[in-house]
Amino acid sequence: MRPRLLAFTAAMLCLAGPAALADATTAQADARASAALIQSPKGCGRVGSALDAAPEADMVMVDGFGAARWTVDTDNPEAQAWFDHGVRLRWAFEHKESVRAFRKARTLDPDCGMCAWGEAWALGPNLNGGGNDDASMNRGRVLARQARRLARDATATQRQMIDAMIQRYSGRKASRDVRFARSMDRIARRANDDPLIVAVAADAWMLQADEWFDDEGRPKDQGVVRAMTLLEQSLARAPNDPGTIHLYSHLTEWSDDPHKAIPYGERLAALTPGASHLVHMPSHTFYRVGRYRDAMRSNVGAVALDKRYDELAAPPGGVVGMPLHGHNLHFGMGGALMAGGAQEGLALAADFLSLYPDIAVDAVWRQLMANDAYAIYGRFGTAEQVAALKQPPADRPLLRASWHYGRGEAAARAGDNRAVRADAEAIRTIRSDPAITGDDAQEQKDFMEVSQRVLEGRAAMLEANAPAAIAAFTRAAEIQAQESEGGDPPIIWYPTRRSLAAALLANGDAAGAKAKIEELLTDWPMDPYSYFVLAEAEAALGERTAAEAARARAAVEWIGGEMRLALA
Repeated sequence: MRPRLLAFTAAMLCLAGPAALADATTAQADARASAALIQSPKGCGRVGSALDAAPEADMVMVDGFGAARWTVDTDNPEAQAWFDHGVRLRWAFEHKESVRAFRKARTLDPDCGMCAWGEAWALGPNLNGGGNDDASMNRGRVLARQARRLARDATATQRQMIDAMIQRYSGRKASRDVRFARSMDRIARRANDDPLIVAVAADAWMLQADEWFDDEGRPKDQGVVRAMTLLEQSLARAPNDPGTIHLYSHLTEWSDDPHKAIPYGERLAALTPGASHLVHMPSHTFYRVGRYRDAMRSNVGAVALDKRYDELAAPPGGVVGMPLHGHNLHFGMGGALMAGGAQEGLALAADFLSLYPDIAVDAVWRQLMANDAYAIYGRFGTAEQVAALKQPPADRPLLRASWHYGRGEAAARAGDNRAVRADAEAIRTIRSDPAITGDDAQEQKDFMEVSQRVLEGRAAMLEANAPAAIAAFTRAAEIQAQESEGGDPPIIWYPTRRSLAAALLANGDAAGAKAKIEELLTDWPMDPYSYFVLAEAEAALGERTAAEAARARAAVEWIGGEMRLALA
């Protein structure tokens, strides 16, 4: 499975982030880069260049990012401490903060060659799509060459790493990534007991690949195979290295066996209890294997840590300026919707809508993320909470359609089929507006149509009109199936095929409903609501034991109370 759905969106989120995400759709170039990230999931969202990192003088060293230490060519203990912190921040995907830390180390010891190497590394290409701009590349080359001039006291291995970094920024741009990966690989073969060196080499192999896996999770690039080998060998020696675990979680997520990362991901938060992104990171694995509650809870923790970091370190822009904060909120909301986490989900949705009260017209990805916030109010909010949601402006069609979708879901819970149909019709009107133009106009309209058809199907289920419900949900599922349904989290929050299965069951086709659920569970493992529908289908078929087994599986991930076929 590959997360390619609606490839016009801003970034894979974290990826998102991804990607969570910085608003990366404000320019055509960003849109193209974002689409490329959707096609080749590599991280948690676009973060942009780190060149404009805040001044390092007032930086605060926040605890909880790990304990790794890597001795470099400095006798200044403070410079050494800031170098180590820079490494930890880099593996936590805090790219700008990592640059600041390495700059702080260089201020404390201007003769530290590896401190200059660290800044060059942190400025350069990363799995979030940043560091590829010419300005960052040119600055990285200056820093790498400066590191070589300063590295008189560096070890032979460290000088080789500096030479490799020069390769990353020199010569033909098209071959830089591969040359850097090969150079680091040679070093890693000789220093395979050093987790940092091996992780840098694996990261380089991951970055040079245009695509990692095919739709079956098989590697499409030999560099990806090599990265997997490097990471697994390193984890066998150092199973608690946060950087290695982080990369392994990303690399296995879309492989044919994401379960391999579970034991490492389960310990990552304890190893880095102050690092928001690393506390978030296991949710990528959890979501892929169907542990939706854990995905939700990981991101509840990550959101809280973003706020803590803001209180302790006061980074420029605060929480709203953190490029991966929106990704944490989005991922947490996705997990809450799937697990029935009303309390946690409503808190995340309220945070999202208050933190981003005026999403820009061209910030398409963030508008799409807001759909989860409105869906949460629709699925779990009180009537008063839903009524209090402010209607978005008319020039934000995606937001306004999502607002109607949330209201329609709430009306469906209340059994008000007329109100559900009114919101569905409002969405139809919005998506029919000829003012929606541009390269991504059809994709935006498709996204809105899914919400419209789901509400039409909900209304038909309330009216006991199963054939109409089947027609509506079939259309929603057709749109969703135009690309793979996956993502981190999926941009359409649930498998609309389960609603179709519920409609088939309501129409007397229990066997068809069962087949549809069994089909979708390969893409949405352990979906509790799907197991509920399966239990009802098995019961209708007279399979009492199978029905009880399905109900038991539904209870594993569901914390949301009563389930109803009309809301499946």
